Amino acid sequence: MIDEKTKGDLLKKHYGLFNHSGVQVCEWNRKSLRGTGVCYKEQFYGIDCHRCMQFSPAVIICNLNCIFCWRPNEAMIKEFGAEFDEPEEIVENLIKLRKKLLSGFGGSVADKKKLEESFDPNHFAISLSGEPTLYPKINELIDYLTERARTVFLVTNGTRPDVLAKLKPKKNFQLYISLNAPNEEKFLQICRSTDKDNWNKFNESLKIMKNFKGRRVIRLTLIKNLSFDYNFIDDYLKLIELASPDFIEVKSFMSIGNAKERLGVGSMLSFDDVKEFAEKITERSNYKLDDYKEDSRIVLLKNKDSKVVNKFD
Repeated sequence: MIDEKTKGDLLKKHYGLFNHSGVQVCEWNRKSLRGTGVCYKEQFYGIDCHRCMQFSPAVIICNLNCIFCWRPNEAMIKEFGAEFDEPEEIVENLIKLRKKLLSGFGGSVADKKKLEESFDPNHFAISLSGEPTLYPKINELIDYLTERARTVFLVTNGTRPDVLAKLKPKKNFQLYISLNAPNEEKFLQICRSTDKDNWNKFNESLKIMKNFKGRRVIRLTLIKNLSFDYNFIDDYLKLIELASPDFIEVKSFMSIGNAKERLGVGSMLSFDDVKEFAEKITERSNYKLDDYKEDSRIVLLKNKDSKVVNKFD
């Protein structure tokens, strides 16, 4: 399913590939193993950063062409064919590939016990690249992971409300919807959808999130001169109200991977910009500033009415 050029590019970027699925060891995994820091997900939600496996069952499959994405848009395909791997097959093969990617850290990690723990992931972030809800057995994949792992996150672009409507809440599962544009005009400009109905589908997903009985997060990705504008706050608040999530992550676009060519570092916000924008949201909503991580340029807001405890047990 992955052409040779794309496969070569992904391997150079230290992806582990298994048919249509992929895994990568992120920079925060490395920092955690070296004892130089942890990701905001550990700080905000208490996941084990060094045991986090970020992967995708649809590594080159997506129905959007977001301008801020770090992947090569031209290499992506829009949907699965008739053949695809089973959830257990994907997970177990990617765990082996991830272990190979981590094995080279033996000489630079002071805490050998932590390295050994990292080979057995207990947090699974279904994100990385592509749109995971296009994988035909995404619900079965989540069921399999929530049985074997401490925590599981699903990050989706929200264009598959039919899939989200079938999600089952689990105490160790957290649903993310990426809110990348404040209105339809910006959605078409930023997410570059070929399906003109995807904006309506996205709004439907937000309504489904509101009724989802599990943990819910909306993530705003702010891009200077595109989606970052104080005049858009009312638009964002209308969308946030549709979903009424437990948490909102307000985050700057990061100029990495292929996004460097499309937008560059000039489209990134300073942490102060992100924090000020987040504070403007709190002034006009039922959300409060709950936490932040300056080096990740991210602020966490929490719904004042939410009974969800931030960190997993």
